[in-house]
Amino acid sequence: MKSTLILFIEDNANDYLEIRQWLDEQNSEWHIDWAPNYEIALTRIKQNHYDACLIGYHAKQIEQLIFLRQLYQHVTIPTVLLTNNGESVDSELINDYHIDFLDKTQLNWIQLERSIRYLSNLIALENEEKKFQAIFDKAFEFMVLIKPDGILQNINQTALTFLGIQRETVEGSYFWTLPWTTSCEEKTQGPLKMAIASAGQGNFAHCEIEIQKHNGQLTILDFSLTPVKNAQDKTIWILAEGRDLSEHRVLEQRLTDMNLHDQLTGLPNRQLFMDYLDKALMRTKQHQKTTFAVLFLDLDRFKVTNISLGHDMGDWLLMEVAQRLQNCLNNFRGKSFYEAKTFASKGILARAGGDEFLILLENISDLTEANRLAVTINKILAKPFLIDRYKIMISASIGIVYRTSQQEGMELLRDADAAMYRAKALGKSGYAIFSPGMREEAISRLQIEMDLHQAIVNKNFVLFYQPQTELYSNQLVGIESLIRFHHPENGLILPMEFLPVLEDTGIIIPIGEWILQTACQQLKTWLEAGLLIERVAVNLSAYQFRSKNLLKRVADALENSGIAPESLELEITESLLLKDIDSAIKTLKSFKDMGIRVIIDDFGMGYASLDYIKRFPADGIKIDNSFINGIISSPEDATITVATIDMAHALGLTVVAEGVETVEQRDFLRDHGCDLAQGLFYAAPMKNTAFLEWSQQYKRGQGAGGR
Repeated sequence: MKSTLILFIEDNANDYLEIRQWLDEQNSEWHIDWAPNYEIALTRIKQNHYDACLIGYHAKQIEQLIFLRQLYQHVTIPTVLLTNNGESVDSELINDYHIDFLDKTQLNWIQLERSIRYLSNLIALENEEKKFQAIFDKAFEFMVLIKPDGILQNINQTALTFLGIQRETVEGSYFWTLPWTTSCEEKTQGPLKMAIASAGQGNFAHCEIEIQKHNGQLTILDFSLTPVKNAQDKTIWILAEGRDLSEHRVLEQRLTDMNLHDQLTGLPNRQLFMDYLDKALMRTKQHQKTTFAVLFLDLDRFKVTNISLGHDMGDWLLMEVAQRLQNCLNNFRGKSFYEAKTFASKGILARAGGDEFLILLENISDLTEANRLAVTINKILAKPFLIDRYKIMISASIGIVYRTSQQEGMELLRDADAAMYRAKALGKSGYAIFSPGMREEAISRLQIEMDLHQAIVNKNFVLFYQPQTELYSNQLVGIESLIRFHHPENGLILPMEFLPVLEDTGIIIPIGEWILQTACQQLKTWLEAGLLIERVAVNLSAYQFRSKNLLKRVADALENSGIAPESLELEITESLLLKDIDSAIKTLKSFKDMGIRVIIDDFGMGYASLDYIKRFPADGIKIDNSFINGIISSPEDATITVATIDMAHALGLTVVAEGVETVEQRDFLRDHGCDLAQGLFYAAPMKNTAFLEWSQQYKRGQGAGGR
């Protein structure tokens, strides 16, 4: 155990020796140093850490008061004054310093030990109070000390500054009646009284109140009330800590806005739109004469841009589209059937996700207004979007549902979605109004999507091949590869039933790469088997043509198969080339530089001018079968076909006619100089094994030329 070090200051040597002897007899654990005067005492105090100080007291010695002042500048320790014969002690000493006094003549160990222990505890308590006060005063949070009855005892500087009040004006007042609470009395006094009453009973309490700051600004304070108890477990104080929630609430509101708004466009998201929609439904139920429409927009060919130019460009395009749609809605509401006072609440534009947008139109009399808006939207989207150095064309397929029955919000959105897919099926860049039959179509489409995804896993896609014959010599010169979907239950499904879904879902990208690889490999196999075929034609989808990786994928297919570049013929539709002519020319030139043949497919359907055709670095054109079907019966189709053949030859292009079904059509095309033909007259598309057998028969003179 650590011994107690005592400094005994006594100028009377006899008194010192007498008391020292007595102390040694009473307690051997105390170590006592003697200082015969105050100067020596101060020196020893500076050199040692004493636990207590005993001082021989003389009432009229001014030097003692001076010494005590100097002592407490260095250390705060229990100090006991030893008086003579009941000599009185100056009250200033007792009040200002941690001092007790005992009579030398009646001194006993119990009194002295108790006195030193009492003073030590008092000093420790005061030190804790000082620490608390320092923390209390310098705390960054609003802090007050309250009596259990609600009287404010102390308030820190942060609270005074926050409220703009003076300490003397509030201390001693009931906490709930302070000036900052009077303007919001109903919102503050009740909750505060209840919280203080609970804390006064020894419970931790909490409340949020709205207060008015000195500048008049209203804010929310979050109060935590902690009871401070004595040794008898009785609450003697309540510490109230207040936290300004204004910034917290602003942050909460921002987070809420972030959760309810699309981060890219700033528009309401699907969740917030559904909230608006549910409220609109409630209003229509309350007022039967009011109704509304929901428009579901899906951008046509957006995935092409996203995949070919990258997601950054896709994001920029979405932001630009959102801005045009918002401006369109604002102008439409302002100039049409909406008054300014209903501007904000009667039309909502939201982004549902991806390339889908939603519009809620309230208080419309009939579908005509929603239809006009749909037409207007595609007009404003028809103008090219200039992003970076690209000119991007976009349109929207729009589904419209008009709320006339007791449908719920999710049902309306589902029906608008179904109508949107009908609009896509009708040719895109238009709108469709929901009818009950579309629901079944939507379910059917969903099933097709599921089947297509499963088909990739199960490898249910297969390539068919249709021969291309030279009309002049009747020789087989090439084949066109055509995809088919072999459904495990429904059998063979033609492209027109699933290709639009492949394109809309983006599955066309991996499928297109598979077609390219498979067709090139199949040609290599046939060439090695001795089959004389000059080339294989592969159709490129819009997604593939705009993909940044297209050239590499084509080069990989050639390298993996080992066929020569001139043995690959890529077919691109005329309408696709016209979407972005400059970019298309650049891509076609890259193909030509690689030695690959390029054919403009469905020629005549895209209405390309002669100037554009001259600019495209192509090897040939394929006349669309809609013209071939009429060359015998329709003078107009015959004239267009002949003119196309002559124009193509003048430009040095090969001409392929597709959809040739009769001998009359074949003879007409051959007589007018058409180079190649394909169609049912020669053979329907067939699997690789069937094609091998057909080609062998054709070679032996049993094909179309021998009939």
